[in-house]
Amino acid sequence: MHRPDSVPRPNLQAEAARLGSHGIAPEIQSRFAAYLAESADRELYHFNPRYFAERLGLDERAALKLLLAALYEGLVALHWDVRCPVCGATDPRRSSLGELHHDFQCKVCGSKSAPRIDDEVRVTFSPHARLRALPPAADDPIFRAGVDARLGPVSGHAMLLLPDFMRLMPQERLLPEESLEVTRVALIFTDLAGSTALYASRGDPRAYHLVRLHFDELLRAADAESGTVIKTIGDAILAAFQTPVEALRAALGMQNNIAALNDREQLAGEESLILKVGLHVGPCLSVTLNDRPDYFGATVNVASRVQGLSRGGDIVFTETLRADPEAQAVLGDCPLESDSVTLKGIGEAVAVHRLAID
Repeated sequence: MHRPDSVPRPNLQAEAARLGSHGIAPEIQSRFAAYLAESADRELYHFNPRYFAERLGLDERAALKLLLAALYEGLVALHWDVRCPVCGATDPRRSSLGELHHDFQCKVCGSKSAPRIDDEVRVTFSPHARLRALPPAADDPIFRAGVDARLGPVSGHAMLLLPDFMRLMPQERLLPEESLEVTRVALIFTDLAGSTALYASRGDPRAYHLVRLHFDELLRAADAESGTVIKTIGDAILAAFQTPVEALRAALGMQNNIAALNDREQLAGEESLILKVGLHVGPCLSVTLNDRPDYFGATVNVASRVQGLSRGGDIVFTETLRADPEAQAVLGDCPLESDSVTLKGIGEAVAVHRLAID
């Protein structure tokens, strides 16, 4: 017999169907609903996205995009957990990026540290309480530690490198006066060579249309390698990646995409879009500038200067990228033009390499 004060159980399949507007296939929607309905409580409390990906049979990037769509639709909650580098205890109290600070004091051992967003800051998720309320016993740190040891955690930096994060969660920002260290980020700066001539020959409306198309191609290449375009500056972009090899493959993809765009739009000679690309890898700060996630520091400056060395139709990168074993495997026996250069505003000479694109 129905009791007037009883609360109807949510229809998880119907709730998951809302993910269809984000391009999530019906089969994946069903798996998501089953995960929320059938998993043990401890599997849902601050769950590791890699565990979620394993359960649903997805790769990590696809799982994060699904979870971000679910966050937007109010199906899950996002947590920015901070792990103490001294004692290993995890502080799970932060529910927004704006609650993170450059100084952190562990509640367990009392040590003070500066959390790095690509190391100590991890992202986890829980189902929204209206869909499945979890009891206090769901908090099982031993179980979560075992999952992290087996699969590895997902860093907060990985979340920032999702294009959908900036699009769907514009309110999720570090406070303007805050910054978080990034141990290593791979940065790409690009620019269009001869864009002034393009505007003169094609006219402003047509040239602007082509520039927008070129931005779409660069974003697509960055997303394919688990990176994102952080910002556009005139005809230029800044894109960021977790690893050097992802940035290198993205740079190669960008050049290939622009060549294909020239073919589709029948651009030849002086009207061809010619892409200049520069890469560098190193530490920096994750910050908020102009109400958007951004990067600050010497690594950003070097990457920008290296792009200035590009002649167009090539990729110029520093020795820090070339020295990465995975990047070396991609480069193989490709001939490189190498030099040691002095960059404006940089004290020491920098070893750079140029890869011509056929």
